[in-house]
Amino acid sequence: MIIVLTLPYVALLYLLMRAKIIPNSPAVWGSVLGWITLLLIFLFIPMQWGAPSGSTAVLTRVVQVVPNVSGQVIEVSVEANEPLSKGDVLFRIDPDPFQQAVDMSEASLVRVKTQSKQDLEALEDARASLRQAEAALELAQSRYDDDKKLVEAEVYSENRLERRQSDLDQATAVVDSAKSAVSRAAAEVGAVMEDGTTAKVAEAQAALEQAVWNLEQTVVRAPSEGYVTNLALAVGQRAVNLPIAPSMAFVDTSEEVLVAQINQVHLRHIEPGQSFELAMKKRPGQIFTGTVEIVVPAMSGGQAQVSGTVAGASQIVAEPFAVRLQLDDAEAMADLGPGSVGTVAIYTNSVAATHIIRRVMIRIEAIMNYVNPAL
Repeated sequence: MIIVLTLPYVALLYLLMRAKIIPNSPAVWGSVLGWITLLLIFLFIPMQWGAPSGSTAVLTRVVQVVPNVSGQVIEVSVEANEPLSKGDVLFRIDPDPFQQAVDMSEASLVRVKTQSKQDLEALEDARASLRQAEAALELAQSRYDDDKKLVEAEVYSENRLERRQSDLDQATAVVDSAKSAVSRAAAEVGAVMEDGTTAKVAEAQAALEQAVWNLEQTVVRAPSEGYVTNLALAVGQRAVNLPIAPSMAFVDTSEEVLVAQINQVHLRHIEPGQSFELAMKKRPGQIFTGTVEIVVPAMSGGQAQVSGTVAGASQIVAEPFAVRLQLDDAEAMADLGPGSVGTVAIYTNSVAATHIIRRVMIRIEAIMNYVNPAL
């Protein structure tokens, strides 16, 4: 750009020399260096913070599709790079083993409910028997106490009191046995949940719900709007629920983000709401406009790595910071697509006179995108 602005100055000097207005001397031609120096000092150096520029890219999330259950793939329902909506079926896993697990859990729940009902009835019977035994013990104790008074009054002989003692001992043994029966019945019933459901029934119900959930997970669906790329999954392969072995790569297009990288030295002049112009490689010759959304406050160089060793010395590099941008035309953003790259010029509130130079430069770059494949 300096050459572009210097050429008119050289042409002016040449015309003035032809018109004999200025002499054709080394001093006059040397003023070209002064002209270049003025451009550097008053335009191009201030332009670095008055209208900073940087590379930009359209980013999005790529979801590694890992099924929640493992099994053999019986159907792949998508084509590579075809648009999908949230909830569309990606692929299906053989549901037969999981249906069998559901059937077994349902049968187990019915059996446990029946056993639980029988255990409750047995517990009530044991409690009734205990009440009867306690009543018999109370009666035996009362008779023993009465006969003891009569024996002490020498109405009855000691033999009668011995028989009452034997009856009392037998009644006590029956009560102890009834208490043991109640304890055993209570153990069979098990713990009871807050809603009154026995623990074994609640456990069987939870197992059934887990089995039903696993069966539902044999149908793997799209997590959002997007498409599957690099599709290699085929019928007959085994999909596993391990993050180290994803089945598909799903490109999430529900939220695409335009991010620029700006040198740290220029960040102090950038604020949300400032305008920018953008030249993208995918659309040569076009200029896109928008506003700064946010300056991302941290980058990877500021991250402390968790480890079991003392931090070692490392080379510190002034990494550029990310600046999130918002295009004025939402449809243009969707058309660019993830991975599209270009160059952005942000027009700050500083050195407004340099903005026109940056506008010319960004338009030159947009035109050069027709022939220059590099960023």
